[in-house]
Amino acid sequence: MIIKKISGIVFFISLFSAANSIQASPANTQQLELQTSESKRTGETALSYLVTWRKAESRLYNANGLTFISGTETDEPTSSSEVAYKLTKALNGAIDHDSPHLRGAIAKNNKSTLTVSNRDGFDLTRITIRDYSNQELEYSLSGKYFDAAAVDIAIDVVYSAAVEYMRGFSKGVKQAASGGFISVTIDSKAPIKISTNGKTNEQIEKELANAIGSKAQFSSSPIFPNFEQIRSKNYKSFDGGETQISGLKARRIVIDVNDSGLGVLTKFDFTNVEKPVDMANNLPYIIGLLLASIFGYLFFTARKKKA
Repeated sequence: MIIKKISGIVFFISLFSAANSIQASPANTQQLELQTSESKRTGETALSYLVTWRKAESRLYNANGLTFISGTETDEPTSSSEVAYKLTKALNGAIDHDSPHLRGAIAKNNKSTLTVSNRDGFDLTRITIRDYSNQELEYSLSGKYFDAAAVDIAIDVVYSAAVEYMRGFSKGVKQAASGGFISVTIDSKAPIKISTNGKTNEQIEKELANAIGSKAQFSSSPIFPNFEQIRSKNYKSFDGGETQISGLKARRIVIDVNDSGLGVLTKFDFTNVEKPVDMANNLPYIIGLLLASIFGYLFFTARKKKA
């Protein structure tokens, strides 16, 4: 009888573990398409792509691909298709290097379009594109609406001089807009154009939020924490504000920065990827509780027999 009870408990634990292993999604459940263009900056500037994923557990995995884009006055300006190819190569290289056994994301390019998707058994959770090349970038979810896919967006206007390729890189460099504009186009609507001349990045973000409408707001808290590491590539700490867009009923959004003093961090939060119960971390406690129950039962039974 006791053996049967123990076998039942072990079977229950096995089912509990199996349930934890099948929570993640099939391949291509989460996708983000990026349509690149050419840099409007004169020299060489940075473009990076950070993707975050997980595999049916609480831990998050990150990979950050960094590439450099040659501008209008360089010997060989980078074409839109070259931008997509270089960024795809950099991102896949980072995924393979940082998580060789848990590669939960994959990037593919077709001409000037880069598509990042989840691999089978994994879920994409966050994406951040950091652009300092002043190129027009178009984002979509492979035909899905942002609201239907439960993907929220944040637009963080940053100073070009504030980018950190290494610790202290931007220390003492003047951080200001040079004068120009930022435009945001949602589906086929008229572009929302914000002048940047003489404005701080916070002023620009607040104007942008007001112009987009009820789905947008200026927030002094990030949509999710900015990725920062002393030895990371092209990182940018949160500067205290960003424009956040939630429940956007649209299939595409185009962000175009035309100001050499500014860059933009565009963030995508896959909010429908629910946080799973952390079975991997809680399982030892559950097993301990069950074992304690078993030994308690055996002890009680032994005492009863002696009595």
